[in-house]
Amino acid sequence: MSKTTDPEGQELMEARAENNTTLGGEDVHDTRVRRIIERVLWFIGLCVLLSSAYFIHLHKGPLPGEVDFSRAVQSIHYWPWLLSVLTFFSTFNDIQPSIIEVSVVFVFFLLIRWWKDAFFFLLSIGLGNGLNILIGDYVVRPRPSPKLIHVYTPLMFNSFPSGHTEHDVVFYGALLYITFTKDVREWRYHWILIPFQIFAFAAILGIGYSRVLEGEHWLSDVLGGYLSGLLWLFLMIFVYRWVTNLQHKHQLKKEGMRQEASSVSI
Repeated sequence: MSKTTDPEGQELMEARAENNTTLGGEDVHDTRVRRIIERVLWFIGLCVLLSSAYFIHLHKGPLPGEVDFSRAVQSIHYWPWLLSVLTFFSTFNDIQPSIIEVSVVFVFFLLIRWWKDAFFFLLSIGLGNGLNILIGDYVVRPRPSPKLIHVYTPLMFNSFPSGHTEHDVVFYGALLYITFTKDVREWRYHWILIPFQIFAFAAILGIGYSRVLEGEHWLSDVLGGYLSGLLWLFLMIFVYRWVTNLQHKHQLKKEGMRQEASSVSI
């Protein structure tokens, strides 16, 4: 019995080879080069984070210039509306609001049957926050002292890296990545997501400044939070892409078996 091929699957493979594009519609060569650069930068970032954590573990006090920087940020006379926006980013990211936000988004993804996106989002947040806690427990850096700068709310949690900053990078970064995937980009009403995307970028940029303004973290804590958040986010995006490719290959294989069975029956 001669073995038949999968016409639809073959067409998809030929189309991709012809167009030289990835599942996301990107050029294959450019994508390979970009991913090599991404991996190199990721490894460099990891080395910087680990080195910084070790250094601050040995020198827990503020670094040179950090006290002056915090005082300069706090000495600025902000417009009332701008001050409200900056403090909102921090308050909106406290433990209870964060749990509610994550739960709402996760349930929403489940309701619309975006299973892969739901678990990608939840794992990114949960494991990212857990990793941040582990780093903080190793460094054990105390929060800024009220004797040095104005502290809005004295906290006892570890200071490095900033948990609020890391959480925002992973939370909004994961959602932003999902909104820029091919299926969502080609959605007829994708423009509806533009206000959210703008807010997400603003929240990521504003949270670090807000934490310094409120005296909750030193500048190095915030930078460490951004770095740890980005490293974890890009690692989870890599996993997301890998799972997506596996699903696509499984779908092609399944379609080929179905076409082969129908050809044999005919």
